[in-house]
Formats: sequence, structure tokens, C-alpha cells
Amino acid sequence: MTTDPVRRLAAAKASQLDASRPDAVARVHQTGKLTARERLSLLLDRDAHDEAGEDLGVEYGSIAAVTSEGEWVPEAGGIDFVGTIAGQTVIASSTDFTDRGGGYGAARLERLFALSHQHRWPVVFFVDGGGSRARHPRTGLGHLELNGPFGRFGLFDGVAELSGWVPTIAIVSGPAFAGHASLAGFSDFVIATGGSSIGMGGPPMVEAALGLSLTANQLAGVEMHERTGGIDLLVTDEVEAIAAARRYLAFYRDAPSGQPSPTASKLADVVSATGSYDMRAVIDGIVDDESFFELRPKFAPSVITGMGRMKGRSIGIITSQPAVDDGAITEDAATKAGRMVELCDAYEYPILSLIDTPGTVVRRGGDDGETSTQPGVNRWHTRAVLAHHHRTVPLFAVQVRRGGGLGPAILGGLGSGRSVPVFWVAWPSTELGNNDGYAAVRYQDAYDDVIAPGATRRNIIRLLEGMPRRLDRAAKKHPIDTW
Repeated sequence: MTTDPVRRLAAAKASQLDASRPDAVARVHQTGKLTARERLSLLLDRDAHDEAGEDLGVEYGSIAAVTSEGEWVPEAGGIDFVGTIAGQTVIASSTDFTDRGGGYGAARLERLFALSHQHRWPVVFFVDGGGSRARHPRTGLGHLELNGPFGRFGLFDGVAELSGWVPTIAIVSGPAFAGHASLAGFSDFVIATGGSSIGMGGPPMVEAALGLSLTANQLAGVEMHERTGGIDLLVTDEVEAIAAARRYLAFYRDAPSGQPSPTASKLADVVSATGSYDMRAVIDGIVDDESFFELRPKFAPSVITGMGRMKGRSIGIITSQPAVDDGAITEDAATKAGRMVELCDAYEYPILSLIDTPGTVVRRGGDDGETSTQPGVNRWHTRAVLAHHHRTVPLFAVQVRRGGGLGPAILGGLGSGRSVPVFWVAWPSTELGNNDGYAAVRYQDAYDDVIAPGATRRNIIRLLEGMPRRLDRAAKKHPIDTW
């Protein structure tokens, strides 16, 4: 044993690297997953001169304690860094499920959440694990702790305070239960890999309480969460999840430029006079080429939400989808639209709204177990209108064809709200003066102009040039609805 404290410290830190734990690395790779350090190595920018690939930024909390004999004790359960993604400073964290189930026992993240709040650093973290450790494995060993709780926040109030202030991205790649599931639930953007699970009580708890023996995925699989809105994006594996996290975070910064899609000149041919069509083709023809990034595609699919760019400028997108349920807006669809309005407003993304909907509907279950869709409005529909009423970011609304009932207000806000749409236009395909069977009102017939589909992109870009994005406010506007 060396008596040099610096060398002993270096040995303790080296013991945490993958090269020092081949058995644990092999167990992870046998499941088709990456180790915690491999995850962050793909996520974060690396020093071009670092041939070993170990320089991921500045690591926090790698040493947890020192023994009475002066031996340094490495931290367990995960790793945390302040690094960069595409040059943007971020906080990156990954649990290590092979190390005590990835449980959070120290205050690493609480400390980093305070730094994120103070410096407006986005947070990207992997959150697979079984929750916080009720009893730290070092308890009673007489160690001098080095990274106990200090900072402004605890774990959950810290991530809650970040909501609407800086982007928070959670990646679930494995079982995420109890506290880990809560961390995902508080986050703006949740990415999950197939076969993973998110729940408050794990299989052992369910078996003890109910006598049911279920796998984590059978109990709380992310495939179910994808359909019900519990996650924002389901991907195949961790490599794809990391690419999605980097792509989502890239929208937090505007790009210097962007080119129109090759389909931009064919917009007039996309919309049929009657029947359904895919609104994604309209979106692709307006935004920059290959810039559309859809969020929550399987949840409430009669409304489409996502991110895109227009000449490099980041925008949020909220549209109806005539190819699903004729574009009718259900309670879930309204909730999906309202949350997207809040996200865009919090991070200063202008909104593009494309409208082709007969209006709002509610779903009712009959005595025979069948579910029917009927015209109507409830409190869930009004949540989106309320979000629009309080937003301050510019909104550009295009009525593509129909605009029945409360549908235009859910997608584009009220013309008399605190922040009226900058540009509310119609295409020649718009239906005018029709009776609205979905509510006791008529279609909206008042527009700033009627324009050719091909002029939409140019007009919006010209208006955006006079509306610079502001991210320098001293306080956040509001948190983002977790649903």
C-alpha cells in the first residue's frame, strides 16, 4: 500500500473507471446496455486531445469519504459531471445500476441542481434505479463523509425548481422506480428505451402486497407510458436515446441558418379538399429541411406536437392531425397541446399552429364497455386555452381547412387574449361559413389574410426576424405541467 495520499487518491479514482471493473462492465454489456461512463462518454463533448476518452468535463462527488486509516472511499451508485454538449455547458449524470442498484445516497445531484439553477445549465440524466437508499452502505463505518447535503435544494424540490427555468432531460434505460421515477416525472423531456419501466412501487413491493409476481416491464412498462403520455419519446436503445437528448437540447439554441425542405414548393398539393391527409407533410413543407422533431407521437395522436426550425430559428409546433380521428381534439389531445404551449412559453420558443379540426370531443364509456366519442367540452380542453392566455411568446396560426368549435382556440389561442397571435392566416382550402356540428358556434371567419400555402414559410420568417428571442429574464415565468 502506498503511503502517498495523492497516489492513494488517484488509485481510489481509478478504481471507478471501467477498466478497473471488468466483471461489472461485462454484466452490463451482456444486457445490451452501456456502463454509466460509456453513456456520458457518448453524451458529452470530449477533448480532442484526450485519446483515452476519459476527459468528459469536471467530475463532482467521485470521492465520498475517508477512513480513519486515511483511505479514500469512492462514491457509489453513479457519476456526475459538468461538461458540454455541442459546446453548451450542461450537467450530466448517470446512475450505475450495477452498483447498489444505482441508488442515490449522497447529495451529488442536490448540489448540482443548485448550480444548474444559478448558472442556467441544462440537466441531462440517466435515472434507472430502485430509488434513494434508505440506509447508506457506509453507515456505522466511522468514515468522515465528504459530500453530505449542502446547497439550496433537496433532490425533488431541486428538479422541481428547475422546471421552466432550464431544460431537464431524463433518460430511462432499465427499471426506474420510486425516487428515480419521480426524477423522470419532474423532467421536461423523458426519453425511454424499449423494455424499460417507470413506476413508484417495484415488483417486490407488489408481490408482498398483492401476491402477484410481475417483471418490472409487466408492471410499469414504458410501452404503456408511451400510449398514455407518461414519456415523450420511446427509442430502441441507449445510443438512440443519447442522440435524441442531444437533438432535443440543440433546440435550446438557434442555428445560424436553415434551408427549406424540397417539399416546400408542393404544399398546395398536400391538402385534399375532403377526407384525411397527414399533417406531417404540411409541417415538413414549412419548417427547415429535416428539422421536425416530434414529441409524444403515440399519445393523443389527433394532435401533433414537436420542435422544428425556420431559417435556423427554433420553434415549437402544435397542430391537429386530420389523419387521426378526423383531427378532433379529445381531452388528452388538449392536455398535450396545453403542455406544449407551456414548454414553448417557458423557453421562449415561438409557436407554429396548423389548424384543421372539426372541434373538441369527449370520450364516454357505455355500459357495454364500448367507448364513444361525442362533441363536447370539459375542463381538460380549457387548460390549453388557459396556457395560451398566459403565454408571451409569438404564435403564428394557419387555418389549413376547418376550424370548428373551440379547436382554433386550443391550437392557436384566443384572438382577445393577453398575447394575440402575431399572424393568423387562412389558406384557400379553408372552409368558410359552415355550421359547426361540434359546438353552438360557427367556424372562425376572421383572418389577417388569405395566403397561398407556398408563401407561409416566407411570411413567418420575415416576422420572426423582428422578434428576437429573449433568454435573459431574471426570473422564470412558470413551471411546466408534468403531464
